[in-house]
Amino acid sequence: MKKSFALIIGSTLSFSAFAEPHPGKVLHESADCMKCHASKPYDAQKTPTYEKLVKMVGFCNDNLNTGMFEDEVAQLADYLNQEYYKHPKP
Repeated sequence: MKKSFALIIGSTLSFSAFAEPHPGKVLHESADCMKCHASKPYDAQKTPTYEKLVKMVGFCNDNLNTGMFEDEVAQLADYLNQEYYKHPKP
């Protein structure tokens, strides 16, 4: 019994180690967001709500011509919110 339980736990842990990264993280890296945000990564005063965060990510996308689609902008905003801002989602 103990061996089978350990095997289940071990396989679950090893599976989670190979989980896909958040799609927004991949977009964050491919768009090279830190090129502009390195000195002051993310300012919660400029984006005090989740809705404003999504708009600001859209603003960067439009002005830097990164070519992200609307759903990718939402994924990137979701990632930034999880990692940095912690705003409640509507």
